[in-house]
Parts: sequence; structure tokens; C-alpha cells
Amino acid sequence: MWKFTDLHFSSQCRCRLINYRSFNCLLILIGIILLVTGCGPSTSNPHFNSLPAQAQPVATLTSLRQGTYAVGETFQMGELYYTVNGVRMTDGNSNHSILPKEGNTYLLIDLTIENKGSSNVEVRSLVGFKLKDNRGRKQAFSIGAYLAVKHEMNGTLVAGGKMTGELGYEVAKVPQTFELIVTPNPFSNACATVKIPLEII
Repeated sequence: MWKFTDLHFSSQCRCRLINYRSFNCLLILIGIILLVTGCGPSTSNPHFNSLPAQAQPVATLTSLRQGTYAVGETFQMGELYYTVNGVRMTDGNSNHSILPKEGNTYLLIDLTIENKGSSNVEVRSLVGFKLKDNRGRKQAFSIGAYLAVKHEMNGTLVAGGKMTGELGYEVAKVPQTFELIVTPNPFSNACATVKIPLEII
């Protein structure tokens, strides 16, 4: 009888010990997950982590319509300020190993982004920007246009700093107006549109 009771209490102690160890292991596992996922303050945010409520014009020309801007205007999205400085075309030259297809040209958009926030921002030309033609068709990525830009819009935009470069697209060489869609956060509907005229001289 005594031996049975001792065995019963011993089994309870072992169960409690196992449960306590399992609880400790669970706490350690949660701590590791939090550490790996980087919960806590960060000094560098991706381009799409600027969470704009909506684009706002800043000391610019009159907007074409709400959320739509012209070349030369500055607009704000979150803590980032965008200005399309100008547009140029090129059919390639001896420095470009890849020429546009027949009937196409490279459309190069000169852009400046100013970061007025307190955190660094990672800018990626393929993430935050897309170009649509007058039929609403998205212009596909072109390696030739990418190589034709003078300064690519990729890299770390430090807090309080500016970045100026070009976005490159291969488009049909016909007069039309494109729309450059700026979307800092791809998981949000907030975006701004810049009208990009293509004039063939």
C-alpha cells in the first residue's frame, strides 16, 4: 500500500516536471521566433512600408484630378515626397548592348524622392512603380530600358535624404500619354498617378 502511494506521488511529480519543462521550451521557442522576425524598433524600412493615407499635393501646379499629377509637380505619400522632373526618349546607342524592338523606344522618367521621415527607406524601381499606356495596359519590364537609365532608382534612401534617378520602360513609339503609378505600399490601395506624355518630334 505504501509502495503504491509512493509510486502514485512519484508519477505526479514526474508529470508536473514534464509539464514545467514543456512550458519552458514553449517560452524559449516564442522568444526565438520574436527575435528572428525582428519584432521591435527598426532603422530601415522597405519602400512599401511608408503607409500613406492618400497622396497630397505640395506647393505644385494645379492637380489634373485628385491623386493625379503632371510632370514637375511634387506630391506627398506618407513621409516621402515625389517629383517627376522630366521625361526623355532614346532608341539606344553604341553603349547599349540591347536595342528596343522595331517600332519601340525607351521611355526614361527622371524622378526625385525625398525622405522627410526618421527612418531609412529601401527604394526598388520594380516594386513601387508601374507604367500603363492609354489603354490601361501595364508595360512589361525591359532589360534594355533598365540598362539605358543614367542612374537607377534602387538603393537605401536615408532619413532626411534625397534620391534622383531614372525609371526605364520600353514602349511603342507613337504619340500617347502614359500613367506612372506610384505605390509605396503594394498591400494598400493608396497610390498616386503621374501623367507622362510621349511626344514624337
